[in-house]
Amino acid sequence: MVDTMSGSSAGHGGSKSTPASAQYGAHAEVDSPIRRLLVLLVSIALAAIAFRAVLPFFGSARGVAGPTVGDADRPIFAAVAIVLAFAVTTAIAALVGKLVNAIVGIFVLGTGVAYLAMRSGGSADFCFGDSSVVAAGVELVGWTALVAAGSHVVFRVGGPLVDFPKTNEDHIDSPVGPRARAAWLAALAGLAIAWLAAVTASKGQALGAATLAGFATGAFGRMLSPRTPPIYLASAPIAAFALVYLIIGLTGALDLSTAYVEGTLPRFLRLMPVDIAAGALCGTALGFGFTRSFAAPAHE
Repeated sequence: MVDTMSGSSAGHGGSKSTPASAQYGAHAEVDSPIRRLLVLLVSIALAAIAFRAVLPFFGSARGVAGPTVGDADRPIFAAVAIVLAFAVTTAIAALVGKLVNAIVGIFVLGTGVAYLAMRSGGSADFCFGDSSVVAAGVELVGWTALVAAGSHVVFRVGGPLVDFPKTNEDHIDSPVGPRARAAWLAALAGLAIAWLAAVTASKGQALGAATLAGFATGAFGRMLSPRTPPIYLASAPIAAFALVYLIIGLTGALDLSTAYVEGTLPRFLRLMPVDIAAGALCGTALGFGFTRSFAAPAHE
C-alpha cells in the first residue's frame, strides 16, 4: 500500500540527474519496503492508542460512544479529548510524512480517527437519541478545520511530494489557489458515490461509503489538478458533507426516529461525522496514491 502512494520529499536540483549512491545512499534504509512497512504498522498502532483514550469521554446515555460530540454525556470534554487525540496523531502522522511521505502520513492520521469511528455509535443511535442534524453539521465544520490543520502540519513537516515539483506559478503551487480549488470540486463526485454506497444503515457500510467518497475526491482531485499539492484536499469531502447536513437540518423539521423506522432517512445521514472524517482522510490518501500511475503531472 505504501508503494502505491506518491513519493516523499522532493529532491534537489529539479531535472538534474544525480548518481544513485548520492540519491539513495543516505536514505536507503528509510526507503526500504520493510522499513516503510514497519513505520506504517507502528504509526497506525500509536494512532489507534491515541484515539482509544477518547472513548471514556465520548460515552452517551444510550451506552455507546457518540455517535456525535453533541450526543456525548459531556460534550465539551468529548470535544477537547478529540482535539487532543487528533493533535497527538497529527504529530505521529507528521513524523511518518518525514520518514515516508505526506500522503502516507495523511492515511495514518485517518486510521486513528477510524478507530474512534469503529467504536462509536451509528445512525440508529443518532436517530433514536437526542440528536440534532444541525449540530452534527456544525460538528462536521469542526472536523473540516481539524483535518485542514492536521494536513497542513503533515505536509509542512513531511515536505513536498517528489512528483510535485514547484512550478513557481502561484495559481498551480498555492494550496488554496485556483487549481487547488478546482481539485476540491472532486468532493461532489465523492458525495454522489457515498449516496450510492450507503444502501443500508450499518456501521460498516457507512464507513465504507465515507471511504469511497474520500477515494473519489483524491482520485478525481488529482486528475483535475495533477500539478497542485493536495494539502487541503482531504478537507473537501468533509466540508461538502457539512453543507449537506446543514441544508437538511435547516430546511425542514425531520423526525429522525420516524424516518429511520420508515426507511425514509436521507442516505447522507447514515454517515456520522466521525465516519466522514475517517473516510475522508484514509480514502483521499488511497485515491490520490491510486491515480499516481496515470495522472502524473503534465507540463502545460
